[in-house]
Amino acid sequence: MTVSEAAIVVPEAAAAATTAAAGTATRRPSDAADWGKMGRRLVFVDDALEADFRTAERNRNLGQARFVLWLALAIQLAFAAIDPWVLPAGSLNFILLRSGLLTLCLLLLLGLTYAPFFRTRWPMLMVIAVHAMTLANGLTNGMIEVPILYLSGFMLLVLASYLIVPLIFVYCIGVVLTASLVYLGLTALSDVADAQLLGMLASQLVAANVVGIAALHRAERLRRLDHLNARRLDDQRARYHELLTSILPAPVADRLQRGETVVDEYTDATVLFADIVGFTALTARCRPDQTLALLNQLFTSFDALTAQYGLEKIKTIGDSYMVAGGVSSDRTEHVPAMADLALAMQQAASQVHDPDGQSVHLRIGIHVGDLTAGVIGRRRFMYDLWGDTVNIASRMQSLGEPDHIQVSDAMRQRLDARYQLAPRGEIAVKGKGTMSTWYLQGRAQDVVGEET
Repeated sequence: MTVSEAAIVVPEAAAAATTAAAGTATRRPSDAADWGKMGRRLVFVDDALEADFRTAERNRNLGQARFVLWLALAIQLAFAAIDPWVLPAGSLNFILLRSGLLTLCLLLLLGLTYAPFFRTRWPMLMVIAVHAMTLANGLTNGMIEVPILYLSGFMLLVLASYLIVPLIFVYCIGVVLTASLVYLGLTALSDVADAQLLGMLASQLVAANVVGIAALHRAERLRRLDHLNARRLDDQRARYHELLTSILPAPVADRLQRGETVVDEYTDATVLFADIVGFTALTARCRPDQTLALLNQLFTSFDALTAQYGLEKIKTIGDSYMVAGGVSSDRTEHVPAMADLALAMQQAASQVHDPDGQSVHLRIGIHVGDLTAGVIGRRRFMYDLWGDTVNIASRMQSLGEPDHIQVSDAMRQRLDARYQLAPRGEIAVKGKGTMSTWYLQGRAQDVVGEET
């Protein structure tokens, strides 16, 4: 296998291995067999999904809860104006007391929806509102000799509770059934209805609850399906984003996902190239799977180190590993970070052995300067760098010596006294003429410690 062939085969094989590993390493909730299923009580089988749906309902229905309270207040005031014309004479005092207390209760509940504590706990306010109106209607039947037709007005509250009160299915049924029983009990204790009338009222309440439950079941099932589809869409977006960030820097992936054309110019960026000494000869005498295993082990350790130092892996080409600093990153001290990475890569490579049992040896080259970065292609796109900085960094690596980190003079000038550098002298660099280069030997205290 030649280096040019490896440049094509190895990245695709490594990408496939990475994708397969990512797919098996993390099991997403949407991968579970029962994820998204609903029981007969219209509750998601998956507890996390059910909790997520309830949280979403509380967050998006606060406005609906306030609308219900305003509507209840308006209806209550409208009936308070009509009741003196319908109810017996002498009931005005009770009507005023009932209307005043109920109005204060609804206004208090409405005000509480604006309190931070109740922004996610408003369902309890809905429960209180339903039962407050139930008590108001039931006590009216017990305190005043109301017309028989007045009794069936409670059906409006039952149907409204199912249709517009934003409580989830299981809670809404419990609240409204309880309210229906309370209303029926208060009415039974009064003298306004005999057994036959109570039986008819009970049958009407049953019918109203059945209609309301059926309507609520259908409406909430559709809401749950919409939520489920939204979660699946979010999951697919997350998977797509993970795929993008596995091959592109995260900020670049975000811009690409927004449909932007990614092309940037950097006046201060650091580029590192590293390759394996004798890789061509190694591939000639080793099986392809052994070569791939070696590259995977080595590059996996390099990936971890690159992330540790806040730098960006750009690509691998055969046995060549390319890193950049100062691009798509918030890290400003990328020059010393790149020096530390190069030293760490040397240390990591010494712990890896080739199929012959020998330690891996590297050539590393680093340069700092200006460059252009951008995403190339549309189907099999990649993030790449252009410019003299990239070319010179590549020359620093290819013209270096085994087990050495060769840096340009521009790089040497950016490194402070914390690093020990030894002059290599001047070398001929294609397209650039003669350049002074240096060997990065390590941290100053580490080199002094070795010498003593």
